[in-house]
Amino acid sequence: MSWPNRITVTRLLMVPVFILLLLNARDHWGYRYGAAALAGLLGLADAADGILARRTGSVTKVGSILDPLADYALTISAMVTLSIPGILSEDRSLFLPYWVSVTLVSRALLMLGGMVILYLLCGVFQGLPSVAGKAATVMQVITVLVTCASPDLLRLLGDWAWTILYAVWGVTVMLAVISLLGYIRVGSKLLAAGGHTE
Repeated sequence: MSWPNRITVTRLLMVPVFILLLLNARDHWGYRYGAAALAGLLGLADAADGILARRTGSVTKVGSILDPLADYALTISAMVTLSIPGILSEDRSLFLPYWVSVTLVSRALLMLGGMVILYLLCGVFQGLPSVAGKAATVMQVITVLVTCASPDLLRLLGDWAWTILYAVWGVTVMLAVISLLGYIRVGSKLLAAGGHTE
């Protein structure tokens, strides 16, 4: 197994650890920041395995399948878990709003479904990288980080913390929708061309 694929498999294996940290986040702040640190590390690993694969010429079909699976596994688990009322503190009003989690989970599922359709109809299983998509991925990680830190942000900044949180959540959702529309457009072109890019 190539090093990029090893990194990707490790990312997948770390998702349950991330979930366990979040599920214990209300008990001690260390779990919250442990989950945030792990999310940030997995985000960096996502970039690293892609760069390494391209530079070493070790882009594989297995890697092209595992990489988006690792991305979507982290996204879905993070958004669903952070949407549990009171997950981060005793304050049950503090959680990731459903309009954020539903949008991001739906995007992940639609993109995964689109990749499966491309594979079944055209024989290709590949990511469709775009600037908006990469920006959306970065913002999703930032969303996890600031949401995990939200109890302390609210204590330190008061109502200003809500401004920061809603700004981050809003930008993340906007980029997610923009990138999804772009992926749908490119995917449609691939389907029309039988899986061949121009």
